[in-house]
Amino acid sequence: MKNYEIVGYEIYEYPKNQTNNGRYYGKTPILEQAETVIRKAKESGIQLFIKAVCNDGNKRYL
Repeated sequence: MKNYEIVGYEIYEYPKNQTNNGRYYGKTPILEQAETVIRKAKESGIQLFIKAVCNDGNKRYL
């Protein structure tokens, strides 16, 4: 397994159907902040998810 470091987090809205990609919602360097955004959005009926942005150029789902 490659070594990598997480440098930030991107937040996306769940796609409306399976053939679409999630719509970009925002980004933050702090995981706890991203989790708070997810939680608050869920209270408002919006479903979001997080991708970790890594120093190797890849984005990984959390």
